[in-house]
Order: sequence, then C-alpha cells, then structure tokens
Amino acid sequence: MTGSAGSRVLTGGIVAYNERDRIAGAVGSLLNQRLPRGAFWARIIVVVSGSTDGTESVVRELAARDPRIQLVVQPEREGKSSALAEVFRHATGDYLVLLNGDARAGRGAVRALLAAAPSPTERFAVMGRPVPPEGDPGRFSSAVSLLWAIHNSLHSAVLADGSGNHLSDELLLLPVRQLPPLERGIINDGSFVGGWLVQNHGELRYAPKAAAAITSPRTFREHIRQRRRIVFGHRQIRDELAVEPLTIGRYARSSPRRAIRIIARETRRPGGVYALGILLAGETLAVTLAMVDARSTGQDHVRWNPIRGLSPDGIVEAAVPSLSAEGL
Repeated sequence: MTGSAGSRVLTGGIVAYNERDRIAGAVGSLLNQRLPRGAFWARIIVVVSGSTDGTESVVRELAARDPRIQLVVQPEREGKSSALAEVFRHATGDYLVLLNGDARAGRGAVRALLAAAPSPTERFAVMGRPVPPEGDPGRFSSAVSLLWAIHNSLHSAVLADGSGNHLSDELLLLPVRQLPPLERGIINDGSFVGGWLVQNHGELRYAPKAAAAITSPRTFREHIRQRRRIVFGHRQIRDELAVEPLTIGRYARSSPRRAIRIIARETRRPGGVYALGILLAGETLAVTLAMVDARSTGQDHVRWNPIRGLSPDGIVEAAVPSLSAEGL
C-alpha cells in the first residue's frame, strides 16, 4: 500500500521483550498522534520476542480492539535487530515510524518527524529527541539527564552540518522503500542505520520537536550495563561498516572547542559538575569493560538483560485511557 497524491501512509514499528506494563503506552502514544492532513496509520506492527511476562497477551487484546495493530510473535528471543527485521519485512506505505517498546512518543512527535522528512523515495532517516525522566540535582538520575542533554545537543549540531553518522533509535522515521539491510546480530541498530546511510549516500536528519519519553537507568550499575553494551556495539559498527560512530568523545577529538562548548553549556544546570563527574567515571569503566568483552565470548550483548529503569510514565500522557496497561 502506498499513498495516493497528497496522502502519506504510515507504518508504526515497536519491538518488545517483557514489556507488559509499558507496551500499551507505547502503542497508544503512536495511534493517538494528531497527524498532518493526508497522513494516516496503515498498521502498527508489534513484534514480541520470547516474552514470558504476558506482553503477547496484552498486544493480542489491543489488536482485538483496533485492527490496525498487527502482532508478530518470535517464540525465541533473537535480539532487537532480528525483531526489527521482522518489522521491516511487514512494513507498508510511505514511512516507517520506529518506537522503542519501553518509550512513548510525545504529542506532535510524528508530525515533527514528517515535517523534517524528504520524499519517501529518497534514502534518509529522521531522528527524534529522547527525553529521560528528570532527576533531582545531586542524584544519579541527574547524571542521566545530563548525558541525554549532551547527546541531543551533539546531534543537533552534527546532523545540521552533515558531519553526523550516528542516530538514536528511540524514535526514528525511515522511508519504507529505502530500508537498510538490518540483520540478526546487530547490537546498536541506530548506529547501524546511521553508518549504512553514510556509506550509501543517504541523509541523516534531526527533529528536536519530536520528543520521545524513554526509560532510563535508575542506578549507576544499570547505567554501566547499558553503556558497556552501547560501547561494544559501536566497536561492532566500526568493524563491520568501517564507520566510527560520532559520539561526544570522538567529537571532542576532532572538534574540541565545539565539544567543550556543548558540555559547558549543558553542565551549567544545578548539580551539573557532579553529574559530569559521574558520567566521566562511568564512561571510563564502560569502555574498559567493553574492551574486555572484545577479547572474550562470555558477554551476550545481542540478547542483553533489559534494565528495570525509570519509566516514562508521567512524562508523556497516554492519549487514550482505554489503551493503558492498567485497563486490561
């Protein structure tokens, strides 16, 4: 299915593993977007992989209420990239909107993604803006808030000037007819999509008004687990695509003054110096552990253990109460 003149047909894609309490909020946050004139959802594909907590049952009930919701079940968990490949195979229409199963799209997010998108015949990706739960100054969650503030400022700068090669995967828009060849075993799907687009003359864009409330680490230990996997995944992209994902650390080596300005600006917040110290210590440890992982085969970063995390509930309202997990 493709859109007629003046229409834009959308497919939503959500992958989930043991997200019973959050999956309805993710689905509802897409279905209840106020879309631009001519845009409409053809389907929302939800891939549930090896879940043991009842996530599949929740999605079945949602699909019984709304025929646009399509459930795809993977009996065994094969990793996020394998689940996303299922979404890619089932996607139809003009644009594919990907949202993490533990996130929620903010009001107007899909409209903002579409406003930043070129024609669906072109090769590109538009990245939304991940927003973690706000933390009190001096607590660990404030370090996570600082990390994402720096992350978003970096992407705003480097995707605007064309030097970026890395995307965040929490909320992402892709053209259905130009999807990258994502396969099983990829750890960081956003980094892969960004690197593949750079290699294949595609365009990377950023839509800061397309906010996505995300689940973030509650503790330093959860943060290290997450960063360790991400750093290891960046090494994988470098080895497989010969593209070094442009993180703030690498940006500091190539453009130190610009990187320092970004960090200094975001660190002016209350408790910013403390939060920066936590992030630097955590990154040092995560890089060290990722180097250890590269020399061993004991750590499975493809099927990682999800963090419990701080939920996005309360950051983005569920647009329709009947789609809330509590109502099932």
